[in-house]
Amino acid sequence: MQLAAWRLMACEMVVKTVNEFELATHELRQVGRSVRVDKKRRGLRHGQEVWSTAANSPIQIAWEWTEIQPDIVALFDPMRILCNVALIDGDGHALARSRRMVHLNNVIHRLDWRSTIDQPTLRRLAP
Repeated sequence: MQLAAWRLMACEMVVKTVNEFELATHELRQVGRSVRVDKKRRGLRHGQEVWSTAANSPIQIAWEWTEIQPDIVALFDPMRILCNVALIDGDGHALARSRRMVHLNNVIHRLDWRSTIDQPTLRRLAP
């Protein structure tokens, strides 16, 4: 079953230190994707990715992507990543939004999501 990004907003918030979060993100797997073709932009694609861990308190993260030229994809807005994790520092203080986004961006850049979007089948299947 594909999980839509908007459903992530209903997920239970998980509190993790930065170190706990980094360790847990190695278990992230894709659980949802959408792909659309923008005819106004010469058929370039855009969509969403949703990834999750299978732990008791699953981490879920979603983002939008866009094709900037054929077969080259990037985050649509690196500051608009959805995630059900509240990151705290070693003293238990919540990280500022900007610091949290740096960690979320780093995780996304480590995941192998781009190569699966570039598959020719997804280009043919996109509506």
